[in-house]
Order: sequence, then C-alpha cells, then structure tokens
Amino acid sequence: MGSPVNVDSLHYWGPISDHAPCCSSIKYAHLNTVNNSWVKAAQQQAVCDRALTVSNSSTNFTISDTIIVTHSMGSLLVGAAIAGGMCELSSSSTWVSMATPMSGSMGSDFAQDVCDGKSNALMEKVADIRQQCPVNIATKSVAYENGTRSFSHLNRAYKSAQKAYRKHVSAAMCSSSSSGLLSTYQARFWLLSEIVPHKSKQNDGMVEYASCTSGLDEGKFESDYRSRFYRSKLNHWDMQFKSGDGLLNKAKMPVKWFECLL
Repeated sequence: MGSPVNVDSLHYWGPISDHAPCCSSIKYAHLNTVNNSWVKAAQQQAVCDRALTVSNSSTNFTISDTIIVTHSMGSLLVGAAIAGGMCELSSSSTWVSMATPMSGSMGSDFAQDVCDGKSNALMEKVADIRQQCPVNIATKSVAYENGTRSFSHLNRAYKSAQKAYRKHVSAAMCSSSSSGLLSTYQARFWLLSEIVPHKSKQNDGMVEYASCTSGLDEGKFESDYRSRFYRSKLNHWDMQFKSGDGLLNKAKMPVKWFECLL
C-alpha cells in the first residue's frame, strides 16, 4: 500500500500554517473519522504512521522533532495510540490538544437518543438531528464515559487515553462557554449548548469543559491566551482556528494562544 500520505492543506482547519513561524514544514493527516471509531486499533496505527513520516529523525516507533496538533477526536486517537503502544513521543516532540472529548460528549448520547426516538419531538426538529440518522460509528464512539450509551471496553479506553493525555500533552485549549467568536456557525453552537443535555453549563456546544480537561490538573488552566493550558470561551469550531481571534476578550484568542506556544 506504500507509505501513509499526509497533505499540505486541509479545509478542516483555519489558516493555522500562517501562525507557526518556527515550523520548518507543516503537514496535515487526513483520516476517515466518520466511519471509524477512535478505539479501533487500525485507526490508531494510522495516526502513528502519519506522525512518524513528518520528521526524518523519527524511527519506526518513536516520533521525534515533531509538534502534533490535534482537535476533538484527534486527541483521543493520539492518546489511545500512545496508550496502546502503537508509537511513542520522544522528549523532542510536543503535543498540543484542543477541544478533546476525553470523557466523551453528551452530543453523542443525545444524537443516539434522537435516532432511537427517545427525545422530545420539538427538540429533534429544532436540532435537525433526524437527518443525521443513523448515528455514525465515530459519533457513537464518543458516548459519555460511564453513561447509558457507553460500555465497559469504551470506558477502559477513555481511562487509558486520559493517562497518556496527562503524561504527554504539552498544551491544551478547552472551553467553559459556547459564547464563541462572531461567525456564521456561532448560533448553531449556542443552540447545541442549550438543547443537548450536557452535564454542565460549561461547554463549547459539543464538549464539556470537564471532559476536555479530564485527566489533567484543572488548576493549570487560565482564561488567558498566554497560558499553555487555556480555559477559553470558544465554541467547538472556533478551536479549529476558523474565525481568528476576538478583539479584547483574552478568553477568545485561539490564534494568539497557538502562536505563543511555538
């Protein structure tokens, strides 16, 4: 099948390459994260294979001289891959994580309930969830840890990924509010924040702050972009750098945060 292929650009992200001056090159890993679960060994190996090709100093197992940037389920994949012994990070590599559902997302539980006819019909219509039925494999795999939609194997996988996350992540951005940046998708996340039965009001619309920080020391997080562990007020897509920075609010400056890390 040949070597795994990374790409030079990916629409999933905003203009992240414009804000990484210390990087000699930037590559994007493009995987099918819709039809595959993050607990699938082959998917975890695919993440390692792509990360290992970026730097010439990496070996067949150890990722060296590489900055790995992950968003949402991507962080679970990296954590699970490391925990499962698929690959390892050397001390010369850095892992930066954003908006990860490290304990899952109630958005998954809600979508599954809707598709099984177990939710309020009005909420279904407003959320426009029905058109996404049946729920895809990836969404099912981020059912909330120890929740009604989770199961023992998934719960164990969360614990293993959280352990790797705690040990290896160098910087993390999470959000305690879906307030977000002005954008065409801002209202969507306001709505999701209200209708999804999140366990806490502190969420980015899809992922709760407590889930994103799961496994980490919450005391390290600050609402200032100069903190490596950033407690933001961004929605889930804002943390893909799609809408730049806010003007004055230090809790809404994801691009500046990223630049300050590098």
